[in-house]
Amino acid sequence: MGIVRHSWTFSSRWVLATVLLLLLGVVAAPQISAQTLVQIEGTVQDIDGDPVVGARVVYRLVDSEGVFISRPTDGSGHYALGLPSGERCRPVAVVLPDGTRIELGNVSPARAAGGMTQQITIDLPRRWNPSAVVQNFPGSDRLFRSFVEDTAITGRYRLETQFQREEGDSIDRGLMNVIGSVQFESIPNVEFGAKLSVVGANTTAGAGGDGLGDTDLWAKYVLGTTSDNRHELAFGVVATLPTGSDGDGAGFDSTGSKLFVAGRREIVWGVLTGNLGLSFNSDGQIFGLGLSGKTAFGVNIGVIAPLSYRLTLIGEVGYAGERFTGFGNETTVLAGVNVLLKDASLRGAVAFGLSDGSPDVEVTVGYAFPF
Repeated sequence: MGIVRHSWTFSSRWVLATVLLLLLGVVAAPQISAQTLVQIEGTVQDIDGDPVVGARVVYRLVDSEGVFISRPTDGSGHYALGLPSGERCRPVAVVLPDGTRIELGNVSPARAAGGMTQQITIDLPRRWNPSAVVQNFPGSDRLFRSFVEDTAITGRYRLETQFQREEGDSIDRGLMNVIGSVQFESIPNVEFGAKLSVVGANTTAGAGGDGLGDTDLWAKYVLGTTSDNRHELAFGVVATLPTGSDGDGAGFDSTGSKLFVAGRREIVWGVLTGNLGLSFNSDGQIFGLGLSGKTAFGVNIGVIAPLSYRLTLIGEVGYAGERFTGFGNETTVLAGVNVLLKDASLRGAVAFGLSDGSPDVEVTVGYAFPF
């Protein structure tokens, strides 16, 4: 069979290309119009009616099998995404922040239109570890005085600003703390963090001033849960750098370090926490007076009780031995709350000193957000 070859001139090719483009425009015009995106909104909640935060909703087009995924839900469980106007679509799955995919079953399709809303209710899988039981929102399970010495770690990045007021028999202090923590994907179950402070101090003798306080750096590793899935263990180290001015009473001109081990146990109404620590303190000074550093033992016990999705109660009782000779032991009891706002949390606590080495009263107000 012979092969027929067509010899095209430049003019004929140009004419054919023009015709093809015109035909393509006629055919594609309705398609382009049909692909106009409209915003679909809704909420994701669990079977108890509480919002599910940080989840992504997966929509599928019924006729063309296209897939669209929403951005993570906010603090109220709200999601939004763009879908082709007029296309039949339905939600097929919800992907939780930890990557768990929950299939939604055979949901009836609907045609995408502006203003369309859809509420999705899912049965969250039981998360078998103490931290997950009480962390209804990111950071809801973080303690106050034992913020570091605990098994809780940030999901990725976390920043908190705190304002504190300490009142004692001989010295009052006001502090603004900035606390940052991070967990890198390449080093799972490890949290790194830093705490920087600006301090204002006043003594009954009239001494004091304002300045940068000492800086804490830490790293901790969460071992995970025990075989019964009801206990959780972690250990870590905290280093204190003498960045504060001892002349203003903002620092102690002393380098310190602390080793600790922490654990959690799930109980009926929340989580019981505890930690043991051993701190090593070098000699220092404050207001020109020399300080003799000591090795000190510490123990803290806490409870975390979520009352609702947006509110968690925190309780802590702690003891710390003398950091410097003559300072006395520190024993405190604290009550606090973590409250979910839209995309952040408000934290507040009041602590009372039970020994001479403790502030009589300590008030803390913090604002924290993950990112």
